[in-house]
Amino acid sequence: MNSSFSPFERFKLQLISKLSKIYLSLESPEIVIWGTGAYGKWLLGFFQKIGINNKVSCFCDSFHDDCKTEFINSIPIYSPSKCYLLYPKAKYIIASDFYKEILSSIEKSAYSSIDTYVLDYDNKMLEKQLIYYTNPPDKQKVVGFNYTWFPIYENASKNCKLEEMLNYTDEILADQESKEIIHNRCNTFLTGDMSFVNCNKINRNCYFSNDFFNIDDDEVLFDCGAFIGDTVERFVTFTNRNYKKILAFEPDSKNIDLLKKYFKEKKIDNALAIQAATGNWNGKAVFINNGNINSKLVDSKDIPNSENVDIVKLDNYINYKPTLIKMDIEGAELNSLKGAQRIIETCKPKLAICIYHMPFDFYEIPKYIKSIVPEYKIKVRQHEPGFCETVMYAYL
Repeated sequence: MNSSFSPFERFKLQLISKLSKIYLSLESPEIVIWGTGAYGKWLLGFFQKIGINNKVSCFCDSFHDDCKTEFINSIPIYSPSKCYLLYPKAKYIIASDFYKEILSSIEKSAYSSIDTYVLDYDNKMLEKQLIYYTNPPDKQKVVGFNYTWFPIYENASKNCKLEEMLNYTDEILADQESKEIIHNRCNTFLTGDMSFVNCNKINRNCYFSNDFFNIDDDEVLFDCGAFIGDTVERFVTFTNRNYKKILAFEPDSKNIDLLKKYFKEKKIDNALAIQAATGNWNGKAVFINNGNINSKLVDSKDIPNSENVDIVKLDNYINYKPTLIKMDIEGAELNSLKGAQRIIETCKPKLAICIYHMPFDFYEIPKYIKSIVPEYKIKVRQHEPGFCETVMYAYL
């Protein structure tokens, strides 16, 4: 690869090459792109880039009214039933954040025999990464701007700040795997070489595993960023329903309704769904209400789909005496931990905190935790390939 390329350009070219090979290997003469949002539109553009856009027969929209005539770049949009009627043997590529829900609906439908395709688990983040690198979304709407972090890391390296951060994490992390995960992330940002971050061992047991800390049968879980109950489901399964209490914090009004529905349908006992974001103050905040994993707190009110939501300190709930706190809250982790300082000092709960949303969370979050409870042991684990799903585990 040309040495004159910047680390950002090198990384982007590697993503394009890897994803191109995956899609060029698909042998189907007909393709249906299931998803008409930014993801689906980007995928059509990518197919054009690699020369297979002529295979795209139509777009599929789960809620499309076939009485309407609609197109994306001259390609028609149909409902799933009409797509199946016209193209029963096509490869249906699911281009949506809601791929699990789509696959579930297909299984129960009259068109359950269609040939669906979602990037396999080891590659499922590639498309999203490449969207960000080739057509960056609105920074207000997306957290984890990895495509903008390369110069940030370069500057931190030049002024020796990155070296200081790595020296600190090397001192406090409990095992070699944790240290390698952090160094590999940093080396990829410094060089653009994916081979570093691709070396990280992928641990499939996100949040709950005896590899991180023991989970007892009297746990009180604070789930910050509960979404629609995916973490709660893993927790309930892992504990075989032997736990004491669950407090699930979720600010998105769409998600909170689904979360409450999940609690009711699955008979999740001793669980409380709280519609609020967590932070280091009590009050109101502006929140992008996407109804998906990209919902987040923002600074501006002039954004579509935004609403005012309650923001609360976890310290308000100290009487519940949490034993385990999980956070996946799109960059608000450090502030939320500051809002839980009394809980952490007093209860010393086990912590499972995402540290991949902001450039230097890998350093700032462990440092803050150690400043409160120096005796905490800290591990880091990687739960998906690439830069996403890097989690810090703190325990006594």
